Amino acid sequence: MNTILCTGGAGFIGSHLVDALIKQEHQVVVIDNLSTGTFDNFKIFPTFYKEDITDATAIQRIFDKHQFDYVFHLAAQINLRHSMKKPAFDAHTNIVGSL
Repeated sequence: MNTILCTGGAGFIGSHLVDALIKQEHQVVVIDNLSTGTFDNFKIFPTFYKEDITDATAIQRIFDKHQFDYVFHLAAQINLRHSMKKPAFDAHTNIVGSL
């Protein structure tokens, strides 16, 4: 059994991945700020942190608490119209959040 982090795990794609990993008996931890995802997407509820991936302090606390074997990074700002109007916000979320 592996311990796996899934950022953006409450979104449509992330929640399906989370459900599949839990069914395979992995310990799954999800970080999601719920800006587009929702708890309703989960069929099986994982360990969950409502945090933003750009909050380095919060993310560090989670990494200090858990030892991850794998990370699936699916968190991102996904609204194309928003990214065209506010590209700096989009870059901060999608690039800085990844770092």
